[in-house]
Amino acid sequence: MRSTVARFFTVLGHPLILGTLYVVLMAQASLPPKTALLVSLLVLGLVALPITVHNLLKFKKGEYSNFDVSDQKQRKGFYPFALGLFLILLLLFFVFEFPTRVIYNTGNFFLMLLLMAFLNIKLKASLHAAVAFYAGTSIFGISSILGMLFIILAFGTSWSRLVLKKHNQMELFIGSLMGLFFGIISLTLI
Repeated sequence: MRSTVARFFTVLGHPLILGTLYVVLMAQASLPPKTALLVSLLVLGLVALPITVHNLLKFKKGEYSNFDVSDQKQRKGFYPFALGLFLILLLLFFVFEFPTRVIYNTGNFFLMLLLMAFLNIKLKASLHAAVAFYAGTSIFGISSILGMLFIILAFGTSWSRLVLKKHNQMELFIGSLMGLFFGIISLTLI
């Protein structure tokens, strides 16, 4: 039962699922409808879908041992791809003059991802925990209830990564700390 609950939390708290849900909720709550839809579609089409396809192809070819890219050495190939996608997204937001808060928050998330990539040289900090705590902290800017739900999910996600032996306590602590730090910055940018 414990591993079933852990798998549920690790899937629900997956950065692609939780991160995309976070973007859609934040966009709907704080942007005009057309802009919110466009932001959501760009994140889905330029980040979530390409990373999903990339990870699936690498997994099927045997280049990644799992979809989550849980191997520290394999992440060295994942981070440049993900960072490139976020950089393209950020540049599009800038060129097409999206609201400043969208650009700043995307830049803030990009910086967190960049720092996670650098940390990965020495430590496989949990991206699941980082994204979950980032979203959980940042979403307080639009709703205390959603914030509490996301923070509970962040703790559940972190717990699941420990139970499933994907990360140790230090990797989860560093990932959580990164998410909280950049999530707090995001709160000041909303």
